Amino acid sequence: MPWRVRTTLDDRPGILAEIAQACGRAGLNIVSMQVFGVADRVTDEFVVDGPLDELAVAGVFTEAGGTDVAVTRIDDGAVVDAPTRYLEAVHQVLEEGRDVEDVLRELLATEPPDVADYAGHDVLDLVRRGGTTLRISRAVPFTPAERSRAQALLSLVSDAGADLPLIAPSTTRPIPLVREATLADIDAVAALHSRCSVETLYARYQTPLRMPMTTRLARRLVVPDQGLALVAQAGLDVVGHAVLEPGADPQAPRWTAQVLVEDAWQHRGIGTMLVRQCAGTVRDRGGEAVTFLSAGSNDALLRSVGSAGFVARVERHDDVVHISVPLRR
Repeated sequence: MPWRVRTTLDDRPGILAEIAQACGRAGLNIVSMQVFGVADRVTDEFVVDGPLDELAVAGVFTEAGGTDVAVTRIDDGAVVDAPTRYLEAVHQVLEEGRDVEDVLRELLATEPPDVADYAGHDVLDLVRRGGTTLRISRAVPFTPAERSRAQALLSLVSDAGADLPLIAPSTTRPIPLVREATLADIDAVAALHSRCSVETLYARYQTPLRMPMTTRLARRLVVPDQGLALVAQAGLDVVGHAVLEPGADPQAPRWTAQVLVEDAWQHRGIGTMLVRQCAGTVRDRGGEAVTFLSAGSNDALLRSVGSAGFVARVERHDDVVHISVPLRR
């Protein structure tokens, strides 16, 4: 079974020999390796093949002096050297029409690895031609070489066709729309949270939210285990988000909803649009009432409910305000 192993080592003579000896004793064959040097430490990436599982492979490298060891299962195509893989990636984007984001995620191996000490996702912001940003996150930190390669690839494929005339951007402001969220909104929802203030996030979650947001959490916000999510989109950006969840009692079809609106888009009717769409969605699914939850100091949500034309009952439970809206048919 081939594995990709990423580990940090002391930059000293003989360390690679110690790693090779440890792999030999464990029956692991080193197929290829890359070295990413930073100051007095180096991050090495090995492709090894052998009969061990990922935890055993991680143990071999840890005992040999490696730290921050991450092990990921790979296919045979990943054994090809990195420059060749990046050149093939350019061909896939330009000639085969593959999405550059999907290609970069494969090249950077963003699938969750086996990490002994998870310390949060690292974030890689790549700038497209035109100034928009492509964000990619990964549990294993990105090396400077990976950041440079990824940016060079994106710049190269973005510049293709630069001689074609560009469509002049519209001078009108984008009109927000509310729709059901899909998996394609994961990065946009994560970006929305990164633009929100601590106060706005606390009003939504009633607890401090650590940033940057992980891909796993963003996925749960886009496709909840129960219920569904809505997003408010303005142009290419998601500027509002809501999660709707059904109650546990089928005899009392009540739903709960939690709404988040980006600071820069507050007081522009986005909250009212989300509240109205939440109510309509619950009604369409047979719900008789929807309860909006918010921190006790948040009056904006109550104003949005009133602006949407609903008469609500407001209750406080500890530091959480419950704004209950009956849905008449």
